[in-house]
This record gives sequence, structure tokens and C-alpha cells, in this order.
Amino acid sequence: MEGLEIIEYKNKYQKEFRELNLHWLKKFELYEKADDYLLDNPEEFIKNGATIFLAHLDNNIVGTICLNPINNTTYEILKFAVSDGYKRLGIGNKLLQIGINLCKQNKAETIFLESSSKLQNALKLYEKYGFEHVEVKETHFVTADIKMELKLK
Repeated sequence: MEGLEIIEYKNKYQKEFRELNLHWLKKFELYEKADDYLLDNPEEFIKNGATIFLAHLDNNIVGTICLNPINNTTYEILKFAVSDGYKRLGIGNKLLQIGINLCKQNKAETIFLESSSKLQNALKLYEKYGFEHVEVKETHFVTADIKMELKLK
């Protein structure tokens, strides 16, 4: 897509990062208090090894994905979103592929995510990239009724 840049998070984008994620969380009635820690403190996650990519287009932040290392071999995807007016343009594909590539580069063996059955388009995208449904045993989020993982090795 012409003009689309995928950039690493900078603190000056914290407001856009928060608002973009709050929009979809509230739209699908998935917002909960547990979301606030990352939305309010992305720098804390980055200090602990996370990488947040932002999609920048038309002078706006229009997408985001956070890759949070759980240990040396496992990453979790958090706060993966594309703005409503920018969906179906390939931005989510680009963000997800860059995230997977980063995990491979960092020698990860597994990427997992927790999601909701309300997010059918996102679930289809994950499946397209080879993520498989696994049993939800415990979760960070009360609203998460789906867990998926991608084996890289």
C-alpha cells in the first residue's frame, strides 16, 4: 500500500496507541481493567523486551501490534488493531507478518494470543497465517474465550 510505513513505537504515539485500542475494545464490548496497564504504560512492556509496531498512513497511526516475550521461546500478541476506516487494505496482514518475522528472528518457537469469538475477522486472519486453536486454560482477560498459537519450529 502506497505511503504505509510500519514504525516502532515511540512515546509520542501513546495517545494514538491507547485510543486506537480502546476504540475496538469498547466497540466489541471487550474492554476490561486489565487492558489499561499496557495501554497506559507501553514503555514498561518495551523495557521488558516487548516490541510494538505502529502502522502509519496519511499522517495517522492506523494500526498496532505488540509482541511481548513470555520467555526465550514464546511470544504473545497483544493489542493488534487496525482503524475502522483502514480495514481491508492489507495493513493487518503487514503488521502480523512483521510480528511473525520478528519472533522468528528472535528464535521464538511459539507465538500465542488470547482473543474473543466476537472478533471473527481477526480470527480468520490468524488462521490464514497458520495459528491453531488451543484449549483456554487460564487467561489474562476475562473476555478472552479463544486462545490460538503458531508453532514456528
